[in-house]
Amino acid sequence: MRLFHSVTRFVFHFIIITSVTAVPLFKDSRKLCGGPSSIPNLDSEELIQIDLDHVASSSFWNTGNHKPDSTLDADSGGTPGYSPIQAHLGEAFPPPIIPWTAENADRLSKANSNNTGLYYRDQVVNLTTYPWSTIGRVSFQRFKTDTGGWCTGSLVGRNLILTASHCFPWGYGRDRWMRFSPGYGNGSEPYGSSYISRCRGVKNTFNVTGIDYIVCQLCEALGDRAGWMGTRWWKDADFYMDRSWRSSGYPADAFQGDEQMLLADIRLLDVDFHGRLGKELEARTFASPGWSGGPMWEYIDGQPTIVGVCSGGEKDCSEEVGSCNGMEDSSSYHDVSAGGKLMTDLVAYGLAHWDSAGYME
Repeated sequence: MRLFHSVTRFVFHFIIITSVTAVPLFKDSRKLCGGPSSIPNLDSEELIQIDLDHVASSSFWNTGNHKPDSTLDADSGGTPGYSPIQAHLGEAFPPPIIPWTAENADRLSKANSNNTGLYYRDQVVNLTTYPWSTIGRVSFQRFKTDTGGWCTGSLVGRNLILTASHCFPWGYGRDRWMRFSPGYGNGSEPYGSSYISRCRGVKNTFNVTGIDYIVCQLCEALGDRAGWMGTRWWKDADFYMDRSWRSSGYPADAFQGDEQMLLADIRLLDVDFHGRLGKELEARTFASPGWSGGPMWEYIDGQPTIVGVCSGGEKDCSEEVGSCNGMEDSSSYHDVSAGGKLMTDLVAYGLAHWDSAGYME
């Protein structure tokens, strides 16, 4: 776990603080969800990191299908996805995308040849096809007069999403809220939206880490229509390094965050281990503000599967002995997506305890 070097709080976490399109109607005085137009109290179930290998008592690992701690030494694991039949094109079909190029992309890419993912991406144009339908915008407000902002999230259960922990308004009061819109594009919400009632994970507000993710419970089961993606982790780094990946998000530098963007053929530079819990999946810089929480994913055994969540960017020198030491440094940056066992365990917990239809592989 390393502090990243920034000028302002949100420079290298790819989170957006701006005006929010959602207009709250009223705050529900009840703790539970009260319908699409009422905002529930947003609860946090914070896991305390005891050491690099543990975040909670053994009861956390009991998802209902395994004895406590029985999977701590596993080599891999996962949770299943679900595809609505009418919306599933499958891996064999070409993705519904069109190329996107940033302004002055040729000049910028020549000057920053390692960061071409910032200048050449794809726009997803049919957001009602699976798995693009499972990815959406997470809007949030931290306090009553807050202008709000957004991150990216993904459905991982009928009423569960996975996003970055630093996107959660940790430490704020009862006026905080979060809302998820799967398949969001150009102001359209083809599956509607849902407020979030609670999230679970290790608190993170500033660091770029290998455990920067939370699982959240939606008030509405949007996954019944939009579907959801599976998740996967491996102990061995080679499983991550030996293939290419995709990442999806809603960055502000493309269409002001109103369109879902995709970068494919991502090859990892390195995998850093965060104990037995998490992994930092490191790639050349491609993400920008609004992409935080976006999934790193690919088709595995024919099924779209999430292996990481966009956390942020850090300097290459922070990987070296002695770190950057506060000195002037011309080192380039790389992006980090957080993955590993804890990510899948959080989803498995949500499926077992928050989703009556959920189960673990």
